[in-house]
Amino acid sequence: MGGRALFLWAVDAVTQAGCSPVVLVVPDDLMELASAEAPDGVVLTAGGATRQDSVWNGLKVVTSEIVVVHDAARPMATAALVESVVAALDDSTDAVVAAVPVDETLKLVRDGDLVSETIDRSLLWRAQTPAAFRTDVLRAAHERAHADAFVGTDESQLVERYGRTIRVVPGTRDNLKVTFPEDFSVVEAMIETRLA
Repeated sequence: MGGRALFLWAVDAVTQAGCSPVVLVVPDDLMELASAEAPDGVVLTAGGATRQDSVWNGLKVVTSEIVVVHDAARPMATAALVESVVAALDDSTDAVVAAVPVDETLKLVRDGDLVSETIDRSLLWRAQTPAAFRTDVLRAAHERAHADAFVGTDESQLVERYGRTIRVVPGTRDNLKVTFPEDFSVVEAMIETRLA
C-alpha cells in the first residue's frame, strides 16, 4: 500500500503514539520479509494458528503495564486514535476499544436466506483496533480462555467474558480492515489521498 508493506502503516500509528516497544506478531512464512521491512526497535515474534494464539504470543514478550493491540490489516488508524484508546484507560476501566456505531439495518437470517427478524441497531457498535488493555487483565483473560477452551473473535471479548470493564471510544469510519480483495483498492486510494 502506497509503496510500503501493509503492516508498516499500522506500525507507524502505534510508534507515533509513543508505544514502545512495538511487538509485531508475524506468521512464520512471512518472518523473513517482516524482518527486512520492520523499522529498528520493532520486536518480532511468531504468530499462532488463530488471532487469539497470535496475540497470546505477542503478550509473552510484553512487560509494560498497558498494552495496545492493533491489527496490521488496519493501515488507516492514526496516532491520535491510538492515543485516545490509551487515554481512556482509567482506574475504573480494564480495556478500551475503538468502535463505530452501526449505521445499517441488520437482519437475522436463518436457513441461509430467510429473514427471521430485524435487529435493533441503536446499541450496536462495530469494534475496531486499536484497543488498549491493562496487560495483567488481558494476560489473565487469555489464560482463562485457554483453560476453558474458549476462542473469541477479539481480545475485548475475552476480557468481557470474565466480567471486566470495557469502554469504547469513537473510532473512525476510514479505519478499514483489509480483509477482502476489493478492500485493497479502497485502502490504496485512501492512502494516496493521505500522501497527497
